[in-house]
Amino acid sequence: MRNITFCVAILLMGTACSQKDDVQEEGMDATPVVAGAPEVTETESVSDPDAYYEYLWCNQGDDFSQEKFAELTANWNSVIDGLDAPALAAFGYIPRDTDIEAYDGLWVLRWNSKSDSAAGWEAYAASEAGQAHEATYASVLACGNEVGVNRFGFNAYIPQPMPASFTGEPAPYFLTNTFCSYNDGKGSADLRAVVMEEYLPMLAAGAELNPESSYWFMVGVPDFEERVSGPFDFNWINYWQTAQEAEASSTAFASSEEGQAMMVSLGEVASCQDAQAWDGYLIRSNIDA
Repeated sequence: MRNITFCVAILLMGTACSQKDDVQEEGMDATPVVAGAPEVTETESVSDPDAYYEYLWCNQGDDFSQEKFAELTANWNSVIDGLDAPALAAFGYIPRDTDIEAYDGLWVLRWNSKSDSAAGWEAYAASEAGQAHEATYASVLACGNEVGVNRFGFNAYIPQPMPASFTGEPAPYFLTNTFCSYNDGKGSADLRAVVMEEYLPMLAAGAELNPESSYWFMVGVPDFEERVSGPFDFNWINYWQTAQEAEASSTAFASSEEGQAMMVSLGEVASCQDAQAWDGYLIRSNIDA
């Protein structure tokens, strides 16, 4: 029930939030995808992430309400607008069809780099407006800021551009994530080979038949010390404009020879947990991607 309330409140962000430029969404939590789009463009280097994502666990407070949450998001955007700090985008993720004990939802920050994240957090902590925001809304929504405990950073690799058909609106959009661990003797180079040599060509061929597809995907590599004892090496995230498109796309993928062959190839490289579905909402967008 708390997740439902949180979800409804996020819907109000469309009028309460500061939204700049075009939507640039790319993003999960560190607890526990395979997903598509237009032309194939290879990420420049496996060592150079395309973005840096942070997933903050959030829980509703005693004073949480739809009105208060809309007020919170509007004020947060105003605070961010006033900072002398790197640009960021923000998104809300609500677990779909399940309750997660650790939190009610995720506040997702998308930075251009980890160094931008560090500078942004420092500027926010030093800001009187930021401190006032935290004090004012502490009883409305509490989001984590402790790395490896309730705030989790990931280096994000996005092998091809997000399609123009994915706008994130009207909300919610739909995404799934899966945490995967490399099999013995396998690593990032093996995953990259499967993605670049098999998956992207397959998606490019599919996009020719279905140019309106909104599908795209991202691979996140955990960037926190606790990962050395954790159960996964990367987080695969799939995105679609709607849950209906996702269901049709996933069914077609699973029933096709190409899709089955792709899953065999991926299974030789890594073992993945069951996928978790999410409803996604735009909170802030001002990334030049």
